Amino acid sequence: MRKAALCKLFTAVVAALLASGAQADEGGKLLIVGGALRGDNAAVYRAFIESIPAKYPEVAIVPAASGRPAYYAEAFRADLRRHGFDGRVEILPVAVSDDPATDVDESGWLRGAHDRHLAERLEKVGGIWFVGGDQTRITDTLLLQDGGDTPLLAAIRVQLARGAVVGGTSAGAAIMSRTMIAAGDSLSALTLPQAERYDGMQAQESGQLLMKRGLGFLETGIVDQHFDRKSRLGRLVRALAPPMATEERRGFGIDEDTALLADLSSGDMHVLGAGNLTLLDAREAEFNLSAGRFSVDDIRLSVLSDGDSYNWKTGTMQSSGSATAGKEAFAYRPEQGAGIALPNSRLDQLLGFSLLDNSESRELRRYAFNESGRAILFRFEQTDESQGFWRYGSGTKDQYSIGNVQLSIRPVTITVKH
Repeated sequence: MRKAALCKLFTAVVAALLASGAQADEGGKLLIVGGALRGDNAAVYRAFIESIPAKYPEVAIVPAASGRPAYYAEAFRADLRRHGFDGRVEILPVAVSDDPATDVDESGWLRGAHDRHLAERLEKVGGIWFVGGDQTRITDTLLLQDGGDTPLLAAIRVQLARGAVVGGTSAGAAIMSRTMIAAGDSLSALTLPQAERYDGMQAQESGQLLMKRGLGFLETGIVDQHFDRKSRLGRLVRALAPPMATEERRGFGIDEDTALLADLSSGDMHVLGAGNLTLLDAREAEFNLSAGRFSVDDIRLSVLSDGDSYNWKTGTMQSSGSATAGKEAFAYRPEQGAGIALPNSRLDQLLGFSLLDNSESRELRRYAFNESGRAILFRFEQTDESQGFWRYGSGTKDQYSIGNVQLSIRPVTITVKH
């Protein structure tokens, strides 16, 4: 009881400092990585390093999400060194279980986030990094049972308000928003009720959608990660539905080996890396949850690529590409359907080549279904407000950016015969 009271007292003092503005002399940044970050992705590592304020020159790594906490924290520290960071890097003893494959005993790290002395050591830290793994391990260790902040989380918020950069990959990306996706795949999310309990990491690959509380570093929307490889468009759409508050219904789907650098003061978001940011604006969408079948109309979907930016406070998008409207490079009627035999499986390629850079196309229909008959129709429509931008990426690689395509989702019935 006494320890719990001390934790709450420490957190209350931190909250008072933040509320008074005494420590919030500049806004911080978030570097949100969609998972599978390559060690040679210089743009992302340099963005993290260059965002560390000179007056807070140290880095702290939070390995709580990982089943191999010391190992993956040490791997990130080595990557920072490889990309030129020579400051102090501390691995914080916060984890759920011990990794017997290492010489480090992590069995005593479960309550590390409650250590006030550890929290006080963050005073000189300007870069905080969350490794990947299971996002529920992060929230289980950094949040109190009543939903309040542990001393360590309260200290991280102070440093973020002071101008620090808080970054994370995979699970470390999922926790960035106030509401967090804990589990589920797209088809199950759109065709089955939401889950009420967490069944472990396997549920992140296949199963019903489960929502939990995140850490709320990003003040708006929901973050999803591994977005391209794990086809998570559907589950992010479903996560934005009621009871999510209308003003919060924005989704940020980040591809693997790709980062979103967000400035909390200005609201600017910049895309870095080989993949894309899929931005969903469902604040004016019409959701239908009746009769146990989910559908939605009028979601605005944008796809931003490396070098593009978006401001969540003003709603403006910027891309350096050439506009495709009236200058379409293609003129063919795309196949409507589903499956790996159809071209342009990536969302940026599909909406670029087959829709906004195609004078013969104003609508695309793609289906998702399994052999049991659960099926969904995704309809993408080009409207007068839609924008397409094309440019060469690396070498002669076509790179598309898409603005304000209209997305609707409908349940359908499909029979599969062998």
